[in-house]
Order: sequence, then structure tokens, then C-alpha cells
Amino acid sequence: MKRKFCSLVLFVVSFSASADISGRIVRVLDGDTVEMLEPGKQLTLIRLAGIDAPEKSQPFG
Repeated sequence: MKRKFCSLVLFVVSFSASADISGRIVRVLDGDTVEMLEPGKQLTLIRLAGIDAPEKSQPFG
């Protein structure tokens, strides 16, 4: 029973993390973080998951 519940929770959580969004990138903060302006003029901070890019203070950043 416990295994089925954990499987169900993981299944639901895996789909809640993905979403389609649209907008315009207005600023790149560092290698994996950008600011996006959504159509409703809302500024959103986006961190790219799974990206290992140099920070601004590092060489090649």
C-alpha cells in the first residue's frame, strides 16, 4: 500500500513541474538564470534546470 501511494505521489508531482510559457527574455542574469517578460507585463525569473553554466564571476561567464 505504501509503495502504491509513493508511486502515485511521484507520478502526480512529475507532471506538475512542467508548463508551457511564452514571453520575451529581457535580461540574462547568469549562465542558467534569465528574466522573462510575459504578455501580461509580468516579469518572471526563470532558472534553467539541469544546466551547468559558469556564473558571471567565473571565467567565461
